[in-house]
Amino acid sequence: MSKEHSSVSGQLGECELQFTTIEAIGETVSSLRASFANGTMRDIAFRKQLLRDFLRGLRESKKELLDAVYFDLHKPRAETSYAEYDAVEYELGQFLDNLDKWAKPARNTLAMLQPAFLLSKSETRKEPLGTVVIIGPWNYPLRLILLPAVGALAAGNTVVVKPSEMAPHTALAIGNLVSKYLDPSVIRVVQGGVKETTALLSEKFDHYFYTGSGPVGKIVAHAAAEHLSGITLELGGKSPTIVHADVADLVPTALRIMWSKLTNAGQTCVATDYLLVHRSVKDKLVPLLVDAVAGLYGKSPQKSPDYGRIINARHWNRLMDALDATEGTVIDVVEDQPDENDLYFPPTIVDGVRPDDSLMKDELFGPILPIITYDTLDEAIALVNSRDQPLTMYVFSKRDTADVVLSRTRSGGATVNDTMFTSASLSTSFGGVGPSGVGSYQGKQSFDTFSNHRHVLTRPLWFPSAGVDTVRGPPFTGSDNSWKASTLNSMVYPKLWSLSDSVLGKLLTLIPFWRALAIIPCFLWALIRAKPVVRRRDD
Repeated sequence: MSKEHSSVSGQLGECELQFTTIEAIGETVSSLRASFANGTMRDIAFRKQLLRDFLRGLRESKKELLDAVYFDLHKPRAETSYAEYDAVEYELGQFLDNLDKWAKPARNTLAMLQPAFLLSKSETRKEPLGTVVIIGPWNYPLRLILLPAVGALAAGNTVVVKPSEMAPHTALAIGNLVSKYLDPSVIRVVQGGVKETTALLSEKFDHYFYTGSGPVGKIVAHAAAEHLSGITLELGGKSPTIVHADVADLVPTALRIMWSKLTNAGQTCVATDYLLVHRSVKDKLVPLLVDAVAGLYGKSPQKSPDYGRIINARHWNRLMDALDATEGTVIDVVEDQPDENDLYFPPTIVDGVRPDDSLMKDELFGPILPIITYDTLDEAIALVNSRDQPLTMYVFSKRDTADVVLSRTRSGGATVNDTMFTSASLSTSFGGVGPSGVGSYQGKQSFDTFSNHRHVLTRPLWFPSAGVDTVRGPPFTGSDNSWKASTLNSMVYPKLWSLSDSVLGKLLTLIPFWRALAIIPCFLWALIRAKPVVRRRDD
């Protein structure tokens, strides 16, 4: 396959990332669609072997993958391991352990409560969607493209993955992993920038999965709408952290907030974007936030091997512009100063921020923590609700207070008395709501996202009898057909316990035995009143 060469800058130097040609993109998608049509991915055993190959490749490529993320983001390898690599490995294990169970058709036993479905078989089959595309971001360049890829393959789809060219070392490492260990007839990598992504989105896919910014998410959504295809958008937003007056302990609160804010130099979609603090505890909390920074990275984080860098100069300057325009009070946190040549942006806390401040306009996606002080919980809730629904939110308080906040706000997810750690729970779904995302994934939810849940009803031809079966259609008029209306209603929609008015009625509809007895008269009456069916001689 021919490629175009493109030299892309990473954190620690140039990376020769080869961009896929426009012609090759079309050929790739056509090939994967043809492969899906052949039916290879319908075989569960084949999928499980594919996942084993994926796991073997992941493990044998571990050093290359961790090094690649370090070269792109200066992210410590230990952090990449637990936040990205280990998550993908665990996801593969989840699917290998549970795929047979998750893929098994589900029997719909509730349908049997309706007499019309007696002797019928009602089930939901989990079938692949077809050929899907997964477009990943640069901030967690391993996790956020390989996790959904695991689910898409396990669900039986053929897959195109598009890593971010802004993390070129990782994009190259992912390309090497896929091409070396996985079957090219079911998954391929497309490399490139805006032009290549635009060409990719012009192709027809059966599902579009995108993680990134809202503006690009709208472009992906438009591409999916052109083909009436499914879509999953994992976006972001300004995720708040609320610290109320009844918080139990400010020391762990401060540590967990700053860990959230500074991990990956703040370039995390579920990081604390801004802090809402009750006035009664604000002055106690701020010094603890400063101490937490020193405990994590020392007084000179630029010298720490564990502190990341901003992805590129454009984003570094974006953060500087927002900070220069703030009317809040910048608190001295560390000894370092911002360094554009190193793309280093120090941990920064800004107190006295107003809701209309420059730091509150867009998602910061950097190590700047704006602090807004509030006097009443209603005030804090109103401020959260005045903005778009965030991807997540965090509340540090007693449980009763947290329940009030959660019941009166909306977000994709929420955590009480911690931050970001919920992302480690791959057995639960992850996703946004409204402007912060559409759909969800992880674990079984990934399997469901990339599957068509197809309801299949199988009915016997001999039951009910031909005469009784005429109850389903006209003619409904005339004395000979008056029996149909009441009989049809009772057979298809029998009285449920919740619809019964009297105590006796509730008793008779609650107990299955009495429900069965109530059905018998309907069938007997239908047999008596039904006209015999005249068959043609050639039947």
